[in-house]
Amino acid sequence: MCLHDEKRTVEGWQPKRHPHVISHEGFRRGVLLWAFVCIPTQGIGQAPLDSLIACTKLTANTERLACFDREMTGIRKDNLQRPTPVAPTPEEEFGLSSTQVLGPTPTRLHAHIVSVSRSADRQVFVLDNAQTWQQIELDPDFAVRMGQEVTISKGALGSFWLAIDSHRATRVKRIPSSK
Repeated sequence: MCLHDEKRTVEGWQPKRHPHVISHEGFRRGVLLWAFVCIPTQGIGQAPLDSLIACTKLTANTERLACFDREMTGIRKDNLQRPTPVAPTPEEEFGLSSTQVLGPTPTRLHAHIVSVSRSADRQVFVLDNAQTWQQIELDPDFAVRMGQEVTISKGALGSFWLAIDSHRATRVKRIPSSK
């Protein structure tokens, strides 16, 4: 050790710490920090992180690098094998609020009635596309039957109309389906 690498303290001459020189411990901490920040941890379990931590304990540079390369290849392979979520179709998004919709939706939807029930004097319609719609206005004369084709269309100010033919329609809102 050179004299310029030491400094005088009360205890005597002490080695000077150079911020640009990284010790093995500092290197390990840096690699761990990189692993936790740079690796997408969404869906990564504890096992891959444990194997990366084990790589930091290797002292030889070539062994440590080979260990990281091997572990990262396994992590990337696992991430590629995960199925990607399928985006809903515009028809599936029809009737949702603008904050729930990802893209443009159609202005009209055709479906068939699977079931009709009553909820607080209003009808609830379940369609063959698994959407559930509730009547907003009280209209006791509005009647539909199972299997009947209906058309839901956008109205003014974000409203929706369920029509059974060109002469009969009622205002509806989409509600979460009970699966």
